[in-house]
Amino acid sequence: MAGISSDEPGDVPSAGTESPNSNERNRIHVSELMGDEREVFLLFNGAEYRLRVTNNNKLILTK
Repeated sequence: MAGISSDEPGDVPSAGTESPNSNERNRIHVSELMGDEREVFLLFNGAEYRLRVTNNNKLILTK
């Protein structure tokens, strides 16, 4: 997936080392992440999180 590396803690840049374009580079459209699905599962530091779009078109992230 574009813009996403691994979920390893060592892959996160330190504060203050970001380029001026870092805000654009770190943005991911939800449609790119979820496609046509209303729910996806994300892995972070060994834990699984559920990201879903509600009937009111809101995002909810739960562990």
